[in-house]
Amino acid sequence: MNRNLCLSLIFFFFYSSLSADSASRILVYSWSSEDYVRNVDDSGKPLPEICAFLEGNYYPEVTQSEIAVEPVSFETVIEILAPEMMKQNFILDQPPETVDFILLVNWGFTEEVNDDYEFMDQEMIVIDLDDGMQTTQMVDVGSTNSFSTVGGDNAKLIGAMKMSELYPYSFKRRLLLEASEEKRLFVNVTAFEKAHLQNKSEEDTLKASWITFFSIPFYNIEVADAVQAISEMASRHMGYDWDTPSFIDYNDKKFDTTPDALEFISVEGE
Repeated sequence: MNRNLCLSLIFFFFYSSLSADSASRILVYSWSSEDYVRNVDDSGKPLPEICAFLEGNYYPEVTQSEIAVEPVSFETVIEILAPEMMKQNFILDQPPETVDFILLVNWGFTEEVNDDYEFMDQEMIVIDLDDGMQTTQMVDVGSTNSFSTVGGDNAKLIGAMKMSELYPYSFKRRLLLEASEEKRLFVNVTAFEKAHLQNKSEEDTLKASWITFFSIPFYNIEVADAVQAISEMASRHMGYDWDTPSFIDYNDKKFDTTPDALEFISVEGE
């Protein structure tokens, strides 16, 4: 698989307190280019990378709820995001002229799809787990198995469109479709090497070193809590690339994304 197009890491986890209607699935998609490596020391800890934020595009709430969401400022996002990234040794308190990477931040809300997405029939499938055990899941069959028009636009903002290419027909694809049909608060961070931006000619293609998409369903949750939740999770995977996507059961461990504390539900190969 072309590494430039492969998924790096997909995490879905759940904590029911955020929504009375359904589990709240945080979605993270993290990718890095072939010629980018996050350097680490002898103990495996990432070495410092000096970065500066650059304000990108804001996507305001489209479908107004009973209480309209106040615009979320760039300052609000980076004030919450920066401390989480600094825990991973991204240095974000230096002047722009000294940095190695420019981090373009796009953020805002996806549009909720009002029309019910129809899944016509369901069947039970058995899934083999990594530990030799098995579990069962209900999978929808006979549906359109595609994004709606609005859902397709949403999917591009949250990274679900690229993810779905690995899952033409599966329970995981349904989760990606559902994520694209709901209103989500999302943040996207794209890292560009400053030297690349300075030396790029008009004819050269703009090339990112890495990009991370992260989002959460925005129902019955405060903006600060939502940004904190996705920032804590996503910051641990920025700059890394993985060949096999995995869905992870959050097991009600609030904001704890340490792999040892999580249970792998299943892994699908290429």
